[in-house]
Amino acid sequence: MIGRAGLSSKCWRVLRWVGLAAAAPALWACTSRTLETPTITPTATLTTNFTQKVNNEIDILFMIDNSSSMSEMQTKILAQLPLFMNVLTGLMNPPSLHVAVVSSDMGAPGDATGSIGCTPNGDSGQFQSMPQGTCTASTLTAGDTFLETDPTSGTMNFTDPIATVFQCIGALGDKGCGFEHQLASIDRALGGDGSGAPGTNANFLRPEAYLGIVILTNEDDCSAPPNTQLYSLNVGGSNQQNIANALGPVANYRCNQFGHLCKDPSGNVIEPPLNVPGNAMGSAAAPTLDMTDCTSNDTNGLLTPVSQFISDIRSLKADPDNQILVAAISAPAAPYTVAWVPEMGGQNTQAGELWPQVEHSCGASGTDDVNPESTMSPTDGSFGDPGVRIAQFVSAFPNFVLASICDTSYASSMQAIATKLGQLITPPCITGKVQTDPAGNPECSVIEHLTDGAGVKHDSAIQNCAENGNMPPCWNLTAGTANCNGQQLTVMDVAGANANSESSTINCSLCLPGSTEAGCV
Repeated sequence: MIGRAGLSSKCWRVLRWVGLAAAAPALWACTSRTLETPTITPTATLTTNFTQKVNNEIDILFMIDNSSSMSEMQTKILAQLPLFMNVLTGLMNPPSLHVAVVSSDMGAPGDATGSIGCTPNGDSGQFQSMPQGTCTASTLTAGDTFLETDPTSGTMNFTDPIATVFQCIGALGDKGCGFEHQLASIDRALGGDGSGAPGTNANFLRPEAYLGIVILTNEDDCSAPPNTQLYSLNVGGSNQQNIANALGPVANYRCNQFGHLCKDPSGNVIEPPLNVPGNAMGSAAAPTLDMTDCTSNDTNGLLTPVSQFISDIRSLKADPDNQILVAAISAPAAPYTVAWVPEMGGQNTQAGELWPQVEHSCGASGTDDVNPESTMSPTDGSFGDPGVRIAQFVSAFPNFVLASICDTSYASSMQAIATKLGQLITPPCITGKVQTDPAGNPECSVIEHLTDGAGVKHDSAIQNCAENGNMPPCWNLTAGTANCNGQQLTVMDVAGANANSESSTINCSLCLPGSTEAGCV
């Protein structure tokens, strides 16, 4: 950081809960039927749609901030990886996983950033798969850049426990560029920016898989377009490292000033100011300004709009609201206080002038990669600056988790993220009373959606097992598992039948409270 711091001819039965299916032409002949739904009695009932997730593939991308002072926080998240993986592998139907790591370093093209460890392109969104720190061998198959494991087939491309392998490649250190591009790195790594993912990242994203994005960072996103002058010293001829520069000193505050819009104490919406404003608080020697309701400046700021990153990532999935989970262990977006402090380090051509910086929103004091003015003092080194753009990006997805980078332990955060990911492949819980027909069968219809290897989609109405003599494919409602106190959909499928992607939609007639209709009493 710059600031502080993927049939036989005979069909037979197999029970599928969250099934895997694969494409073969014979499958469709074996399961084809008229696409009709059973008649559901509508009187005094409520019809509700439930989407049954039958695909158990999850692709998880970890974006780990590798800028200055991040080592302690990397250690804390890596320590919780066994817990994280245990939650996923402990599911009734453990997922097929792809797991990758990417850094926050996308470089910072400018005439003054080379001296602070920034290259023009950084890691360019390429997966980080080499052993890090004291680890000398990841056991990852040579040439592979991400972890793959499929509990159904028992295959994996590593030999050590999955958490151990991830710990080996995930400790990225703290020597990355201090102008963090967390969102741009994710976008580039997944090819959401329209340029296609890096060649080294090929085959990570599976079209049918659910996508999980986990961000670990203690500063806000500072992603800017390649042609930006944000990281340059010589802007408009003002080749000065001081307040007189058109963009101010080359320091992390530029990301705030030209990336955020906030309200000042008078309620005015402004960019964080460069010079000390008239309504600043504190003393003349150490003025401060408390700002509120900060958002990403997506209209006239110098950073890439957060809305663009949201759109890019959503475009990766056909049903992004149900197929994507985004989580961040980051600093809260508030409080947001600008403080002006004396320049230190001999960089200022106007010695003694006050430079602006954004105070931490959690944790204790830290250091600025460009202009160190203090030392960190929290017990474990955890601190963070207001993650305005990070929070805005994460919360734009219906499935999200936001946790604090300053927590003493990330155990609860990582468990919450893993649990939320597991819910993506867990059947929905039907808690209402389902109306039954005269034979006592639930008044529901189930449509199975299959996509073959050529990408051709096939929708088929399947019957209740009690109505067709348990001939697959058919369905049942069974008692809920785990945290479900109601019922869940169970499908009896064709053995060996596989498709590149599957899901089922169940439509049930639910009884209204107090209903005396047939099938509800």
